[in-house]
Amino acid sequence: MNIAAITMVYNEPDFLPIWVRHYAGQLGGTNCFVIDHGTDDGSTGVHPGVTFIRLARSPLDDARRAGQVGEIVAALLKIYDAVIHTDVDEIVFADPRFYPSLPAFCAACPLSVVTAHGFEVFHLRGEEPPIDTARNILRQRHFAGFSAAMCKPVLVRKPVRWAPGFHCTTDPVTFSDLYLFHLRWFDYDIALRRLARTREQPWADPDAGGWQRVPDEAYEKAFAGFAGRPRLQNSDFAPQHEPLRGLMDRFLASQIGRGTEIYRTALDIPSPALWRIPECFHEIF
Repeated sequence: MNIAAITMVYNEPDFLPIWVRHYAGQLGGTNCFVIDHGTDDGSTGVHPGVTFIRLARSPLDDARRAGQVGEIVAALLKIYDAVIHTDVDEIVFADPRFYPSLPAFCAACPLSVVTAHGFEVFHLRGEEPPIDTARNILRQRHFAGFSAAMCKPVLVRKPVRWAPGFHCTTDPVTFSDLYLFHLRWFDYDIALRRLARTREQPWADPDAGGWQRVPDEAYEKAFAGFAGRPRLQNSDFAPQHEPLRGLMDRFLASQIGRGTEIYRTALDIPSPALWRIPECFHEIF
């Protein structure tokens, strides 16, 4: 299988090395593409072998960004069998109980658009030290939580039209054995550094990106809340087993009546508990 991975970045010194390490390790560096939207901190100049597509900096417009990425993905699909698109803080992987790699998954899965089972990875301050991004991440972070907003269509074999934020396309939702782990909350210090940047950057819509423009105190409260959630110690994260099965049923049912809306599924299906990340996932990234 000939597979590419692509993301778009602006000044991402913490997340881009993790993204490159994972996807280059799975697919080969020459098959990794980074759309650089005007980075000026030097963080896109240290990844030899990866292809960078340079764009001039402009105010962030999520609808325009989705269109730009969609057009580049369509061009890549003239060369590649499949393309994986994620934000730079999103790690997609195939269930290691069935597939040794993303290429092995792609070779076995005939679906033209695959939506991943989405999870947030959490930093439990006071129990877990600050992250060392040069080391394996899932050996340092032990709990994640289901996130409907992170159930994104990430692997495509045909051109698609993504909604802003890449939460859905106009195609039906189809799941398989893919997971997406979102790292926004995986480290307190990194989250605050990134918040300072997103709070100050120009936005095309003054009302967009509200959660990325809040005061530090909002993130401090969020991290404190993570540690207080109930914890599920024995979930295997398998979609055919509870609790994920019930959440997937609710997610799929949320499509009803949304056929003409921008977002075809609910983004706010809650998972109040933290789930201990299975040991079989630990070596993935």
